[in-house]
Amino acid sequence: VRAAVPRAVLRDARKMLAPADLARLLSGLRDVDVDDWRRHTRLVGLRPDAPEVVWFWAAIESWAADAATKPRLHALLQFATGSRRVPVGGFAFLVGLNGGKHFFTLSTGAHLAPGALPTAHACICTIDLPKFDSAEAAEHKLRIAVEAGTQRFDEHATHDDDAP
Repeated sequence: VRAAVPRAVLRDARKMLAPADLARLLSGLRDVDVDDWRRHTRLVGLRPDAPEVVWFWAAIESWAADAATKPRLHALLQFATGSRRVPVGGFAFLVGLNGGKHFFTLSTGAHLAPGALPTAHACICTIDLPKFDSAEAAEHKLRIAVEAGTQRFDEHATHDDDAP
């Protein structure tokens, strides 16, 4: 922080904010409010009652309701926005990787084959949703995309570890 923020600004911030408040401003909120997320989501090429949209939110609500799967919400945020945390002020203040303010967006994945993995454009906070066969298939594909998006290339079991 010292390298990026001028000394005078840090001095004034220390007078006005508790350390925890400053940390929240810099790194965002830990808690994910699914209702706030939904309220501040834009749809492109999709209607709110489209199966892909309904199934997306069903998966998110399911993950949010279970302590064991709640970390997937942060992984999904990282997949879609490049950040694991919600900005202070909520999803209305979401910023893309280019620094501009962006709505979280669900877009039709017309370019994707039915049943493909969702794709993300973190610079504009967008997930392209392909057509899914069922709510279970949608949740499964979202989970795979999120889990793959949080690992480095060398962490996948795609090579033979016993090879010379």
